[in-house]
Amino acid sequence: MEAEQGARVLSQPFDRDSLVALRATVAAHADGMGLRADRLTDLVLAAHELATNAVRHGGGAGRLRMWVEDGELVCEVADSGDGFAFEPDDMRVYPPLGATGGRGLWIVARLATRFDVTTGADGTVARFSLPLT
Repeated sequence: MEAEQGARVLSQPFDRDSLVALRATVAAHADGMGLRADRLTDLVLAAHELATNAVRHGGGAGRLRMWVEDGELVCEVADSGDGFAFEPDDMRVYPPLGATGGRGLWIVARLATRFDVTTGADGTVARFSLPLT
């Protein structure tokens, strides 16, 4: 069940100019939600990769939400872009060394215990989770 009180829920809009501040906000809230200190860097990196993708490919802005559910910290990044051609294998295969992008989903898939992406004409929602303990 999704947490609904105080520091245990974060819902933060972001754009290109607020990505740095978003990293600090994610870190501060994760600590208050009880995330293990050794997973904090993983969380911030994964959240930043998804938020950067939303800015670059999803209309220039988005919303990041975090909550605690079933012993895990869940992070969701949503945008209102046009969506993209997505195959689940995109998260499993490392992009060619000469590629200029395409590593964000791969990185998040490696760091998270669960990760899924839903995309379409109304935007993209990427959600991942990490264990609290």
